[in-house]
Amino acid sequence: MKKDKHLILYKAIVLLLAILIVMLNNDKALSLNEIDKERIDFKTKKNEHNITLPLSIESVTELALKNSLEIQIAKYDAYRSRTKLKKEKSIFDTFLTLEADYRDNKQQLSSTIDNSHTRSKSFSMGIEKTLPTGSTIELEAADIRTSSSLSTVAVNPNYEASGAITLTQSLGKNFFGLKDRNEIKITKIDIENAEYSSLDSIERVIYNVQTEYWGLVLRDKILNIRNDMLNKANELYTRYEDKYSRGLAEEVDIFAAKANFQNRKNELLVAELERELVKNNLLFLLNEEDSSIDIKILDSLKTELLSKDVNTELKKAIETRRDYKTIENRLKSKDIDINIKKNSLWPEIDLEASFIKNGIRSSESDAWSDLSRENDSQTYVGISFNIPIENREARSELKEARLYKEQLLLSLKRVERLILKEAYNKVKSVNSLKSQTELYSSIVELQRNKLQEEMKRFNYGRSSSDAVIRYEEDLLNAELNLATTLYNYHISLIDLAITKNTLLDRYWNSEL
Repeated sequence: MKKDKHLILYKAIVLLLAILIVMLNNDKALSLNEIDKERIDFKTKKNEHNITLPLSIESVTELALKNSLEIQIAKYDAYRSRTKLKKEKSIFDTFLTLEADYRDNKQQLSSTIDNSHTRSKSFSMGIEKTLPTGSTIELEAADIRTSSSLSTVAVNPNYEASGAITLTQSLGKNFFGLKDRNEIKITKIDIENAEYSSLDSIERVIYNVQTEYWGLVLRDKILNIRNDMLNKANELYTRYEDKYSRGLAEEVDIFAAKANFQNRKNELLVAELERELVKNNLLFLLNEEDSSIDIKILDSLKTELLSKDVNTELKKAIETRRDYKTIENRLKSKDIDINIKKNSLWPEIDLEASFIKNGIRSSESDAWSDLSRENDSQTYVGISFNIPIENREARSELKEARLYKEQLLLSLKRVERLILKEAYNKVKSVNSLKSQTELYSSIVELQRNKLQEEMKRFNYGRSSSDAVIRYEEDLLNAELNLATTLYNYHISLIDLAITKNTLLDRYWNSEL
């Protein structure tokens, strides 16, 4: 009887200890939850003092177009190239020449025995201009006052007024200005190609911004998945602690559940770091210096899945690719250059004609009046030839230009095949990722249902920690695979757009 009393007392003490352990564990779990809640509340309060920037794919692209330093640098390449046109047209500039001089000559002359003393003052003004026809026109007016001690000078002192017009016409290499006009055409084509190059650079920046944006969307999704898995791991750990306290679970199960919980916390820390790094990369591309700014993503990875038609996309790519247009422009430029080189085989032939009229009087006003009344004039017409005998330089340049044109034709064919290959591969990638996304969506649903069924078995005590953790891991991997595939699908659409050079056109309609 005494032994029975001791046994009852022993069982009562064990029961009280078990109840106390459960209460302590509940208090610990509660305190952990409170700590987590405090951490979340602190983070929320901290965010209240920081700037949160809400961004969508459209708004982040608009910000990049306005703020990106790379885009601003790319624009200046086009701006600089445009200055070459005025430089090339400078051959048609008008030149004004002004000249004034004074001369006091006391030198002896061999034609007279008297000492001579001559003073002269002159002022002249001229205008010269080259026309697109290859003609050069010079207009000149001069006013000269001369006084001399020579007795042979009839009018002393005298004023001479003169006016002259000279026309020079090129008839050889620069036949009626053909070379000058063609070089301007080549410059315009070069400027257009420089603009294509700048647009390519700008589009590449937009590509980087959008891929980084979708990378941030992916990191947000992964963060949510990791957080959800941490909650599941915490729930499993709490349940095993309760079961262990009641003697319904083995120590190995609680070790496994705790290790799983710690592992999920570590994975969440890694996901938070990865999101922060991607966010900072995006802020850099947007030229934002304050890395404390947080970004609120307005888009999700879930989207309407679209298939692309290969033939339609290939045709569009050929029509819009800038590298194809660039080589076409180079071919046009080279055709013009070949015409210039052909004309370079010609000799230099210049036709020159001039008409000069003057008047000499003792009065300056009378001298200028004589220009309109008298017939004192000089007319000149002449032609000059400069013929290279071997002309090796011109022949070599013409041959080189023709060879370069043949090279450009081959390059055009190669770029055409490259465009077709790239566009074909990108279309196939889009369609394949669409199919993969649909499969992964069904896999996620199956893994979620599998875990739910296993948790029902767990509640009935018919499952182990190893099975539940393994099923949670299967669901985690399926959700991560789905998120990554959705991200790759969005990137593949951007890849296809940049392959066709149509990405920039969606967001920028203004001129460069």
